[in-house]
Amino acid sequence: MDGLNRFFKGSIKAKLVKVFVIQVAAISAATVLGVYAAAVIVERGLVQEALSGEAEHFWTHRAADPDFPLPNTENLVGYLSGPGVEAELPEWLEGIGPGFGRVRKGDSTPVLHVTERDGHHLYLVFDENQVSNLAFYFGIAPLTGVLLVIYVLSWMAYLMSRRAVSAVVQLAEVVRSFDFQEGRFEQMHFDELADISDPEVLALVNAFDQFTTRLERFVARERNFTRNASHELRTPLAVLKANLDLVRKNPESPRLPETIERMSRTVRDMESLVETLLLLARESESKLSWSSVVLNDLVADQLEQVEKAIARPAVKTEFHAECLLETEAPERVLGIIFHNLLRNALTFTEQGTVSIHIDAHSVTVRDTGCGMTEEDLERAFEPFYRAHDRSNEGYGLGLAIVARLCRRFGWPLEAESEVGVGTSFRVNFPKARRLAFVGRESR
Repeated sequence: MDGLNRFFKGSIKAKLVKVFVIQVAAISAATVLGVYAAAVIVERGLVQEALSGEAEHFWTHRAADPDFPLPNTENLVGYLSGPGVEAELPEWLEGIGPGFGRVRKGDSTPVLHVTERDGHHLYLVFDENQVSNLAFYFGIAPLTGVLLVIYVLSWMAYLMSRRAVSAVVQLAEVVRSFDFQEGRFEQMHFDELADISDPEVLALVNAFDQFTTRLERFVARERNFTRNASHELRTPLAVLKANLDLVRKNPESPRLPETIERMSRTVRDMESLVETLLLLARESESKLSWSSVVLNDLVADQLEQVEKAIARPAVKTEFHAECLLETEAPERVLGIIFHNLLRNALTFTEQGTVSIHIDAHSVTVRDTGCGMTEEDLERAFEPFYRAHDRSNEGYGLGLAIVARLCRRFGWPLEAESEVGVGTSFRVNFPKARRLAFVGRESR
């Protein structure tokens, strides 16, 4: 088995050549054996049967007519020996008893058939050339034709297999020569293989094409994670380092509680950042527990948390609900979505109003903050993109994670914004249930 494995090592083309060489050699050996068997059958079967019939014919007529002549044709000669026979037996036939076989006659070896009746021996000598002709016509010629047909079919099968394997080899060469460290997946072209008619090879090409698309997304996601995470973590780490230096230099400072609170807030922000980065780096979200969630209660809780974290005395919050809206969803996911939307609204509103509106199918968060241009709004959902230069407020991930989660769970997200007027985000819940009517609440 090890020797067989070593024999079939090498490229696909080399293996294919070895297989067809073995196949042709086996067919040739089988054909040679077949030709030999055919020759034996012709000689032992057809010739022996013919000579036996000829001998029986002679003895039958000889019994009725003692002067019945011996066979004497171009290919068959008969000799008779025994009492009362005047003709002398050739020397090369003397001493041979009844039977069938070949006999040496000078440089030739004709076929000899000997029979005996009443003390007389009949020697029928069949010409060797005629035997060879019979063997050729009934054995070698047909088998040679069959062999040629097999060779032609084998060669055609080899060409077809090589053509199919060539596509696989070409595909392997494209993958092998690609530099994954460069990550330029647009250079990995499979267009030349797209016209292949072989469905199996075409399926393999399509599978590789889909694989490279997924791989490209993975690589882009990994690069964004490593590049942007290292960049975004510098700011909170710098804040922590500066505050630790202050605590180390002035451990008795009256502003120590404020410094510690600032450090704690920075740690919480870093935890949120890391959690968001990891969530963005995943191809699919992990399994989450689903439950019936009343959006009114969840949004109110998130608003309360955000108001405690972001002090905006000049900002008024309004909560307007046309009904109690309930939906089946992972509560943690909804919390992340509305926490980011409310945090974004309060962060970019120095004074004015942040309002929440709930109707029969959606929740809208609207603010009267600085707003965004049309270009900023188009890029607002890109990870780490900031529409405003506010380096100490957020990491440019909030809206990106909101958009990702909304797409993942099938909740259409709509956004409108105008510079100097404000921004609104609407999350639609197509499968939500309207429970009851409620009124307006302002804070």
